[in-house]
Amino acid sequence: MRFLWLFMYSVLCGVLLTCFSNIHDISKYIFSLGALYVGIRFFRRFEQVGYRVWFIIAAVLLYFIFSLSVALYTQMGITTT
Repeated sequence: MRFLWLFMYSVLCGVLLTCFSNIHDISKYIFSLGALYVGIRFFRRFEQVGYRVWFIIAAVLLYFIFSLSVALYTQMGITTT
């Protein structure tokens, strides 16, 4: 059950960081604050160092995966139109 919570928090944080990096408006900082809030919530819920390290690693990896997916999607949209 803890692995599921770890995965859900990591996915949410990865999505928020992806939105932060791909939006070019002042509203992008809302996603940054959301990712910070999710991280604080996770760190309050799980006090073990191992879970915290895995959360950071998983969130960064998912951020790269989601950012790559967004970049590929936007590039495909530009070349097909």
